[in-house]
Amino acid sequence: MHLPHSLSLLFLAGLVAAQDNGSYAEGLTQALNGAGLTSLATALGAAPASLLSALQQGNHTVFAPTNDALSGVNPTQLPNIADILAYHVTAGVVDTDKLNETPTVVRSSLGSAPAVELPANQTQVLVVGKANNGTVFLENNGRNVQVAANATYANLRVLAINRVLSIPANISTVAAQTSEISALVGAVTSAAPQVLTALVGVKGLTLFAPNNAAIQAVASQLPNLNQTTLTNVLLNHVINGTAVYSTGVTDGGSAISAGGEELKFAVNSSGAFVTSGNSTAKIVQTNILTSNGVIHLIDSVLLNTQSNPEAATSAFASASSAQASQTATQTGPVTGSGNGSGGAAFARADIGAALKVAGALFLGAIAGTVL
Repeated sequence: MHLPHSLSLLFLAGLVAAQDNGSYAEGLTQALNGAGLTSLATALGAAPASLLSALQQGNHTVFAPTNDALSGVNPTQLPNIADILAYHVTAGVVDTDKLNETPTVVRSSLGSAPAVELPANQTQVLVVGKANNGTVFLENNGRNVQVAANATYANLRVLAINRVLSIPANISTVAAQTSEISALVGAVTSAAPQVLTALVGVKGLTLFAPNNAAIQAVASQLPNLNQTTLTNVLLNHVINGTAVYSTGVTDGGSAISAGGEELKFAVNSSGAFVTSGNSTAKIVQTNILTSNGVIHLIDSVLLNTQSNPEAATSAFASASSAQASQTATQTGPVTGSGNGSGGAAFARADIGAALKVAGALFLGAIAGTVL
């Protein structure tokens, strides 16, 4: 994947001009113009000084929307232009030669609230992959955004993309826009809206969300569960305080749910699976990003009615301690618990009384709505 020769010459001419000028911002603008990314060059004029300063520190990849992608948009008039620009810049270099069909999760430069509500100084992520034909793409808001060309400028690698990336919304908005879990969301919205409100307030969250078919399959069983067991079932679908992306779902790996029960992961030629108690579900869609974490869709409800408050408390303390030590912005591919370097414990519970009460209402609502 290379720029056409003529475009490469223009880009190099822009680079030379930038070096002669001596101004990084002006040089980058000239280079973007030379590469035909004139609309983005205009948007760069609205970038805050802090972002331009950060660009000069270390190496980064810039996902640069083409003029067609920005057609009809005046970037300088967007109220959140600083956040949009930051979300198109990675906190490290993306090596497209090493990408494959397995998604790679990388940190962007977007870390400011309320756009991002992740723990431990974590920035929002981007999900990058490569198709069989070698096309590089980003998974963004339910779409594959293709990388059309690439070039370099100083310490930056510029990858042109055919769409402006959408910043992940909060979990309430994302869930409502995900048709595959409409049964789940519909029940919550009609009978227990405080569930989503509680989840929005959690700083770092992983939700294994049963799809519509999964909810329908257990509809007859839910009324037989009491309030406590219904709550436990919900909590065993949640990892509270940590975003565990697909790269953290590894064969033989595990995490502690918000109910204190172990979530065991398995990955084989048939796909990725999560088990809680005696219930196993296949993960049918990964990395649906939210402002405070991630949703993975599963094909079965994890009907584990048990809980372990002691394990939940211990996991909470372990994760809090690990996160407290993470003060620097994380770079590089995200592995394990959502950390660039991997290795930290990624269990946290103590999800709070509000979510526990809402959880009972939530599954009770599903039972009443789906039947």
